[in-house]
Amino acid sequence: MSKDVINPYDALRTGLIWGRWKSGERLIPQHLKAEFGCTSSVLREAMLRLAGEGFIVSEKNQGFRTVTHSEETFCEAAHLRLILEREAATLSLQKGDFDWEMAVTAAYQKLAYVEKQMIETQDVQKYVRHWSIQDWEFHATLMSACGSDLLMNAYRSAFDTFRMYAVSTYANFGFGAEITAKEHLDIYEAAIARDVPGCMAAIERHLTLYQEGRRSGAALSSKLPPE
Repeated sequence: MSKDVINPYDALRTGLIWGRWKSGERLIPQHLKAEFGCTSSVLREAMLRLAGEGFIVSEKNQGFRTVTHSEETFCEAAHLRLILEREAATLSLQKGDFDWEMAVTAAYQKLAYVEKQMIETQDVQKYVRHWSIQDWEFHATLMSACGSDLLMNAYRSAFDTFRMYAVSTYANFGFGAEITAKEHLDIYEAAIARDVPGCMAAIERHLTLYQEGRRSGAALSSKLPPE
């Protein structure tokens, strides 16, 4: 039976945002081709696309590496993410219908379930991939009724840049256990109540804690555990 072909662009980008590779780590084409079941040209196209988006870097005669994360880039991404999320979430709370409420509730419940497992088992690495996916789904669903694809696309880029720094720099991939779970609950409850000021304040608290180093486990500077 032939091996299923994996979309290398999606696989690489997803891996980057949940901390599969360390900051500045070399990406080895031979290993990735075998894993994704794709050709060299398809893999290179995916890498060039990611390089153009600023998620990896191309080095002459040395191939591709993940970006070396800096605090300056992180602060820029966090600031941009906050601006975009506040704008899109405000519009969603104002325009979202019953189907939107159900979608937000479902997304929150999945995120809360994963976070509960992470807290109870104290095994963040086991769940970090699922957590990264559900974290994105929750925030994206929260903003999904804003009515602007352009706004959502810009937010995705800021979110992924923010996430790549957080997972490579903070203890436990940036998961702050009960702190993070409470922040997401506060955002969810305010959103469902259509409490725009309360939701905006909860979103700001959620992002500000990272920048101020008050997340559970302060910055660790490239101390990710091995695969």
